[in-house]
Amino acid sequence: MARKRIQRPLGQRRYRKLFVVSAEGVKTEPRYFTALNRLLPLVHVHCLKGDHDSAPPHVLKRMNDYIKQGSLEPSDEAWLVVDRNHWEDGQLDELRDWAQKRGNCGFAVSNP
Repeated sequence: MARKRIQRPLGQRRYRKLFVVSAEGVKTEPRYFTALNRLLPLVHVHCLKGDHDSAPPHVLKRMNDYIKQGSLEPSDEAWLVVDRNHWEDGQLDELRDWAQKRGNCGFAVSNP
């Protein structure tokens, strides 16, 4: 009697957890965050590239554009990163509110 072969569907799950970061810095912050790719084998950090548009609305727009492309999976995390010293509370509140409405999103503020 012949055995019936069962085929399992191949999964799409990533081996490494993806963190997508939209930061206001153009050079320094992406270097800091992408350095984690060498240090942490189970993590992949992808920094969204921007020009010199560093205001919080631009940081948020870059992330929203990335998410609209459908590139963010439920297991991934999206992070907005800005410096505190340049911006008004209202601008930062918009980013904080955006992050709180989503389960896999965060907002980080550096305060030198």
